[in-house]
Amino acid sequence: MIIDDSKFPIVLVDFQHSLEETTTENHNHDKDMAAFTNLFESGKPFVMVSTGEAPEEKHKHSREETRKINAWRKLNKEKLKCIQATIQVEPNKVKRVGLKLFASVYEKFWGNPLLLAPTQEEALELAKSLLHKASLTS
Repeated sequence: MIIDDSKFPIVLVDFQHSLEETTTENHNHDKDMAAFTNLFESGKPFVMVSTGEAPEEKHKHSREETRKINAWRKLNKEKLKCIQATIQVEPNKVKRVGLKLFASVYEKFWGNPLLLAPTQEEALELAKSLLHKASLTS
């Protein structure tokens, strides 16, 4: 996973594992969770924009990885409320329809909506709009 917080409060994320990580099972979820935890330090709302393809099941998490992710999520439940939304850029209309079906499961698990945009430009505009609304309510 790649996390680019240089434009915080808009955080660009690529959830795909590299080919090497997928084939060798070398992915370090502890590093990912630490990076996400650092994003919460400011306590300010932010939006994640996924710049890569939607995560696929090519990399199946081990039982231990799933346990760690769930424990981290529960430990950070309140902090996760800083995330106003995750916006997945998906140019393919058919794939966007499939992701819409998955969005409610995502929101129930992570506590923030999964929104979809056909282009990165539209995703960034949506992110700015969400952050503006969040600033009005805080």
